[in-house]
Amino acid sequence: MTEDKVKRLVVAITVGAVLLVVILCSVMLFGIIKINKEKRAIQELEEKIALLDEMIEEGEDTYEIRKTRYWIEKRALELGYTFDGSTDVT
Repeated sequence: MTEDKVKRLVVAITVGAVLLVVILCSVMLFGIIKINKEKRAIQELEEKIALLDEMIEEGEDTYEIRKTRYWIEKRALELGYTFDGSTDVT
């Protein structure tokens, strides 16, 4: 091979390698951005789940309190007790 052909071959290999590195870096960058976006979405969903779990726990407490009060008042009315402004539900 002549010196001119060797130089063109080296230039072609260098250009190919540079293009390959640029393409690989852009794919990696795109992947990193996509992963970070998905992590943010997962974090937002986990925060919403925690908020909903807290709301469920508060709702269960309210439900238990109201249920307990209802049965106490019902039993008191059955025993003949009256409350201010109450009517007999039985």
